[in-house]
Amino acid sequence: MNNIAMIRLVFVLLCVSVTGFAVLWYTLKNRLLFREYYSIYRTDNRKPGVDYWCLLYDFFIHFLLTRGFLRVLTGKYEILYPGEDRRIEKKAIRLAVKIWGTGAVILIIFFSFNNSWYDILLAVFYLYVAGNGLILFEEQKEKKKLLLQFDGFLSEVRQYYQMHGMIDEAVYEAMELCKNPIKLHAKFIYGILTEVEEDKKREEYNRHIPDRFLKTFLNLCLIIQKFGDPEVNGQSLFLMNIRYLRQEIHIESLKRDKIRHLFSGLTLVAVFPVMLLKHIEDWAVNSLPQLDNFYSGTPGILLTFFIFLLTFLSYQLLIAMREERRAYQKDNTILQAFSKRKGISRLLDIILEKNYGRAKKKEEFLRLTGENLTVRQFTLKSLLYGISGFIICILLIFFIHGANKELKLKPGELPYATSALSEDKAKALSEHIISYTRQFLKEKATLDKIEKTIEIEGSIKEKYLQKIAAEDIYIRVMRIKAEYFKWYELIAAFMTSLGFYYIPSAILMLLKKVRQREMEDEVFSFQSVILILMHMKRADIPVILEWMEEFSHIFRDSLRVCNTELPKGEWEALESLKKKEPFKPFSKLIEELQNSDKIGLKRAFDDVEQERANYLEKRALDNEISIQEKAILGKTIAFIPFALTVGLYIILPFVLEGLGMYKVYIDQINGAGG
Repeated sequence: MNNIAMIRLVFVLLCVSVTGFAVLWYTLKNRLLFREYYSIYRTDNRKPGVDYWCLLYDFFIHFLLTRGFLRVLTGKYEILYPGEDRRIEKKAIRLAVKIWGTGAVILIIFFSFNNSWYDILLAVFYLYVAGNGLILFEEQKEKKKLLLQFDGFLSEVRQYYQMHGMIDEAVYEAMELCKNPIKLHAKFIYGILTEVEEDKKREEYNRHIPDRFLKTFLNLCLIIQKFGDPEVNGQSLFLMNIRYLRQEIHIESLKRDKIRHLFSGLTLVAVFPVMLLKHIEDWAVNSLPQLDNFYSGTPGILLTFFIFLLTFLSYQLLIAMREERRAYQKDNTILQAFSKRKGISRLLDIILEKNYGRAKKKEEFLRLTGENLTVRQFTLKSLLYGISGFIICILLIFFIHGANKELKLKPGELPYATSALSEDKAKALSEHIISYTRQFLKEKATLDKIEKTIEIEGSIKEKYLQKIAAEDIYIRVMRIKAEYFKWYELIAAFMTSLGFYYIPSAILMLLKKVRQREMEDEVFSFQSVILILMHMKRADIPVILEWMEEFSHIFRDSLRVCNTELPKGEWEALESLKKKEPFKPFSKLIEELQNSDKIGLKRAFDDVEQERANYLEKRALDNEISIQEKAILGKTIAFIPFALTVGLYIILPFVLEGLGMYKVYIDQINGAGG
């Protein structure tokens, strides 16, 4: 299929799609208007309006190919706009339409040029980059908006609390002055504060809203509302913690702005070079036609895939460093379903039983890194990665064999002895060679048989050209027949599979530092709880542990187990908790909790407030150092694809071809001298 035919096909498909959507739109619009116009709940004579975004969402959410994607987008907005289903659906479908529109433009642009495997790979890659970029842009814009609004909301809460000293009234008054999305969160918080049975609503809110600042404020309000607001050093405990919370928000906001500024443009630098590979190849082949064997053969294909892979990894690393997405509980329904199947379950049992010691270590590693997977699920995930790597490698091997066969069946470089031929004669000879190659592929060929056939048919007149052509044809036929799946390629596929198997473990190792930062944040939240409860007369170890569990995410399971074991013995339960969670700041906090049983909460935690102040200073300094380190590392990673493109895709082929030509000349000189 040539370029014009491809353009026509894309245009026809686009027209058919637009026409089909127009018909469906018109049909659904009429049905919605009919239902709304004749609804028994209508009490006025106004003509009902139609929200076309909601209509579009209702259509695509029931469409099999778009349902899962829309649910992912909806889940991102549910965190920001709790309880506003229609608003969430409209924002999700608007973002989806932007992504689909951008994807359609990318497909039309790339497929209008050519339909080679390179263009398909490039189109898929840029579809992912564009879609992911739009999602991240919208997500960060909404999160920044929420954070800034929350800071203003806390300022209003502080002011109204100083006026009448009631938390729920202060939240309500501040809520009335706010705009969405913080107004929706304030409404939820106010509902929890005024609910008689607030535990269920609080758990639901904490589970669905992973933002630590909102959770800290909610639990702060609940503790003060339940235990009272004593004065500490002449200051309200509630207002003092509001001030601390705002300081954290300012530090976090400044950090995000700096990272966004330093990383701006780096992703574009990382993903741009792969677009130039085909242009580099065309320029190199036009400059030196012999390089076509390199670019169209095994080295060129492997280099192209290698550069694409490194570009994709560089892009993912840049996104991970820029965004710093916090972990939250995920539903691993697919892994759960697969791990329960008989055959798979039996295989997992065999693997884990044979490597019981490693399985226990892996289980501990998963717990310490905060990964929400069991050992069985993580092993299954690794197996799926390994199988995927094996399939990808096998497909790539067969693709390379096919490309090498095609390369030998197209006119290319002729032997050096034919360099004196005119352009027309060289072209005719090349066509005869390709024709005879195709002919002898279907039968058992020997060099003598090829020479006799060429001589009998007489398509090539000159004797010396007949011999040269026969040798070239024989070499081509033998090389094409040698393009089959070999045993060492199977070993390479297994080695690739093994490498892919360890990818999930490698990702967890890379995220270990990020998890440590999250652990520090969580211990800081525990200090906030203790700073409040240590001044409450009714507070004791069980109460503190209960509220620590409410604030926790990484340590939640360990704290839950500890709370269930407290009736059997507080000291033993806390000792067990320290062994399970060896993170030093957390262990120190538990030791102080143990000491509080002897000397009281105030004396045991008298240094917590100073540690909290030190933490804020340390966090600001750590952020500054971390941002500079990330910027240097990010720039290095961003230029890796460019360096690979220049070094491996431009310089290396010329160097190898130059060395090959030099060897030919040396052999000719030695032959002439001999």
